[in-house]
Amino acid sequence: TDAAGADDAASGCSECGTTATRRSHKERVTAAGEGALSFFRDTLPDLAVGIAIGALIHGAVPAEFLQRIAGPENPLATPLAALAGAPVYVSISGMLPIAHSLTEAGIPIGTVIAFVIGGAGISIPNLILLNKLFERRLLAIYATTVVTIGITVGVLFNTVFAGLI
Repeated sequence: TDAAGADDAASGCSECGTTATRRSHKERVTAAGEGALSFFRDTLPDLAVGIAIGALIHGAVPAEFLQRIAGPENPLATPLAALAGAPVYVSISGMLPIAHSLTEAGIPIGTVIAFVIGGAGISIPNLILLNKLFERRLLAIYATTVVTIGITVGVLFNTVFAGLI
């Protein structure tokens, strides 16, 4: 390699032919702002869906109903929550408002964590993508592992926090 190529490789920009140190501060700030705005635009729809579902849970679903299904008295609440997250999952930014609404309704934190872990790991889009990469047996092992981890973490959190509260 020549000296210019080595200089580009050292700065991490071998394709563009310029180094990060050659850009002015204003150009770097502008690029960072454009990147942040692009990220905001990309996550805004997911966040809006999550907020809408969270608002629906918070305002329209009676807390007593959620307590019966996912409350501490139901021994199957955490496993059901780990599975129920899959069809609801949009993105983690969309799950946070839903998780908040569930905790506000009195659902134990471990059950909510199982819901988020299950949703993130075995969401429908995720499984469709992984189905193209893995054979069915490996996909089933993956999904079982994710759900098991969600349930285990959820039960541990429920056990630990139930003792502290």
